[in-house]
Amino acid sequence: MRKVVTLSIFSLFLGACVSNDAVEGVAESPVHYIDLTSKEYKERVKEYWVVETSQHPKYPISAARKRVSGCVDVIVGIKKDGRMGEYKVKKSYPEGIFDQSAIAVLKHWKWTSTQENTDSAPVLTTVQLDFMVDGAKNKSEAETLCGFTHI
Repeated sequence: MRKVVTLSIFSLFLGACVSNDAVEGVAESPVHYIDLTSKEYKERVKEYWVVETSQHPKYPISAARKRVSGCVDVIVGIKKDGRMGEYKVKKSYPEGIFDQSAIAVLKHWKWTSTQENTDSAPVLTTVQLDFMVDGAKNKSEAETLCGFTHI
């Protein structure tokens, strides 16, 4: 029992002496993105990056059961390595239903820099992911708010 108490006190003492310097040295420096999120610059992302690998998002089971269609418009930071960096949901309809599925799939996307983007400059752009189901209860609203047409 005495050894356990002694070891516990010794462990606490060692833990208190650990410096945060090692952790701080590992932190990434902030990424400085070129902002291409406005409508007038939306197409310019193709001058910098091209989608190399993409996947379709998984349709949430809860949305399928409710027969709901929608979309998620995400502001995505494309880093120097062609992977998604920072992100923010710009708009989603219905709000919060498809957000997690959209973000999860975008984490697997890969972009390739174009010949014009020799420095692989990071950019901010928008990506809209659509979630459609036949016979959706919210068909007309989804078509209007997301800008797509059901089959």
